[in-house]
Amino acid sequence: KCVMEWEEPHDSALYCIQTDGNHMIASGSSYYGVVRIWDKRQTKCLQFFQLSSDSVSSPVYCLRFSSSHLYAALATALHSLDFRHPPANIR
Repeated sequence: KCVMEWEEPHDSALYCIQTDGNHMIASGSSYYGVVRIWDKRQTKCLQFFQLSSDSVSSPVYCLRFSSSHLYAALATALHSLDFRHPPANIR
């Protein structure tokens, strides 16, 4: 019996998921290098990161994350996000 369902907002296939063993889930989609962060207690995505800026779309083939870092493998690059530091202002 299914007890909870999370729907990918753009109807993309999911290539990988990982949980932190507590309340958080990260999912990697099949298009544009998008990683979404979910809270298991909610049905909507908390945050997303579009890691691919190329005109060629790449799936997220594999990801690992913790409360401080996220690593995602795309077709031609490995991306690392550090959550301990706020992003620089873009002007």
